[in-house]
Amino acid sequence: MAALTLVLTALGSQGCGSSRHHAPDVRYIAASEAKPHGEAPHAEFRLVSTEADGTRNFVLVLGDGDEVATAINDFAREQKIVDARLQAIGAVRDPEVGWFDLERKQYKAMTFREQLEMLSLSGDIVLGPDGKPVVHMHAVLGTSSGRALGGHLLHAITSPTLEVYVTAFPEPVHKRAAPEKGVDLIDLSQH
Repeated sequence: MAALTLVLTALGSQGCGSSRHHAPDVRYIAASEAKPHGEAPHAEFRLVSTEADGTRNFVLVLGDGDEVATAINDFAREQKIVDARLQAIGAVRDPEVGWFDLERKQYKAMTFREQLEMLSLSGDIVLGPDGKPVVHMHAVLGTSSGRALGGHLLHAITSPTLEVYVTAFPEPVHKRAAPEKGVDLIDLSQH
């Protein structure tokens, strides 16, 4: 037992290889501030199939330096996406992820100033209260020491690539403003 305690203590003092992992920069932002910002000049997509009911399947590839939310948002608007699910893997640098604080009705936005693996990115695209596509994504990111962290993806720069698969459905899904919650919510009563 003493040997196990010694090993765990040694690992703890070394940070399990986390010497390259720094504490995030933290700020609080309203959901309305969590909008795509940046450029995505290298992003390309291809329609890979269309199903009989009108469902379309795309692959979107982001290049080095593309801002993730901007690329996906631009794609959604260009393709007139009204309801979709997405998933992706790749790598990013300097990601900002958020944790929604119910009491504050704001995101605790945490920026990690490092290169991270995009272990999993999942999300949806629906129509916002203004009738335009809104991208909502959550990310699980991996550090160089094998640790995972994540949250609502607010911002990230592709480094060197991100591969995104999008399944776009023909029937629209809408969000409604919910100021009492601090975020917009999917409203299934709208068709």
